[in-house]
Amino acid sequence: MLKVAKFGGSSVASAEQFKKVKEIVKMDSSRKFVVVSAIGKADKEDNKITDLLYLCYAHIKYNMNCDAVFSIIEKKFCDIAKELNLQFNIKGELAQLKEKLDQKSVSEEYLVSRGEYFTALLMAEYLGYRFIDAKDVIFYNYDNTFDYIKSEKAFQEITKTGENFIIPGFYGSFPNRDVKLMTRGGGDVTGAIVASLANADVYENWTDVSGVLMADPRIIPNPLPIEVINYNELRELSYMGASVLHEEAVFPVALKKIPIQIRNTNRPEDVGTIINNSDEGAFKHVITGIAGKKDFSIITIRKVHMSNEVGLIRKALSVFEDYNVSIEHIPSGVDSFSVVVETKAVKPFVHELMGKLKKATSAGEVTLTTEISLIATVGLGMKNYKGLSGRLFSAIGKAGINIVVISQTSDEINIIVGVHNSDYERTIRTIYYEFNPQ
Repeated sequence: MLKVAKFGGSSVASAEQFKKVKEIVKMDSSRKFVVVSAIGKADKEDNKITDLLYLCYAHIKYNMNCDAVFSIIEKKFCDIAKELNLQFNIKGELAQLKEKLDQKSVSEEYLVSRGEYFTALLMAEYLGYRFIDAKDVIFYNYDNTFDYIKSEKAFQEITKTGENFIIPGFYGSFPNRDVKLMTRGGGDVTGAIVASLANADVYENWTDVSGVLMADPRIIPNPLPIEVINYNELRELSYMGASVLHEEAVFPVALKKIPIQIRNTNRPEDVGTIINNSDEGAFKHVITGIAGKKDFSIITIRKVHMSNEVGLIRKALSVFEDYNVSIEHIPSGVDSFSVVVETKAVKPFVHELMGKLKKATSAGEVTLTTEISLIATVGLGMKNYKGLSGRLFSAIGKAGINIVVISQTSDEINIIVGVHNSDYERTIRTIYYEFNPQ
């Protein structure tokens, strides 16, 4: 048995959390690879190291002094090292980094990656694990695609000694060795990549919650836990805002059918959630989970006899492509179709874009609807329940909520409704309690 254990920022936020990590790792000798995020928040009023490093770079970029911010970073690292009696010269390393920062000789990517880098170095000494710099085993091409072959070769060469290893999350490197940052939460992706490269039997993701919940606990008090969930279900929920696991973390392990286990560092006795390739959890509940996001815009193109015109949608989509805008959904009718996009993606040029759309499609009318929320109801088992869509829409209607847009995949794993932002929380509560009565 071989396990890769990834610990998030909250799991390494203090010396006490470091101690919990050590207890967990030493509890099971099969946890031979550990991946860590940068030091996170020790409490609600605290700041993440990553946020502070971004703030430092912003100060320097605009010729402002960042000493006060950097001193907070220094204190966080040094306090942990001191309390755990670590010998690593973290203060000296940070002093060198500060000097480079003051000289403006470091990139933002390099600076921010030092959060994970230094956290991993401290953890490596504390656990007695060998440190591997992520830039030496996780390689990206210049187009931001992951170079699996190069990464696998380097990984196997370094790890062939059979030691226990620790790797910082959130970054890799480009062919020229420059640091390549992942998107926020990318430490989950690093863990998944390491699990794939190591051909692990299990990828454990340790965080501050005991698995995936059926809904956001900020909206639904004590939502039901999800014991087993399919990779595809998790992807759908993560993409629509469920925040337990980075949406891109599924791909590397799903390809090799490596199960993911979400565990709680503060409650290691809890079973958590298993994410795998089976559908064994599909029949325990009518739905698996609900997730959503606010602030979408709907651009609607209307044209008489549109359905008889070949290539019209392609013409419209090419306009969005010209503006480098990703499209969420494209619901359509006989004489109209709508394009759903994130508001922030089009806000700077939305009226210009609408003009281009009208010209490209010779549309009779192009309209804009803003402040829309998309809410996804997800579950592999939904297709086995006749009338489920009707039940869902009826419940929303009875609650007096207007559905602006509907999108459903042909495999019936996901039903998405668009509502006004003001109805977001109420819609989630309505759907949840319809299928999970109090």
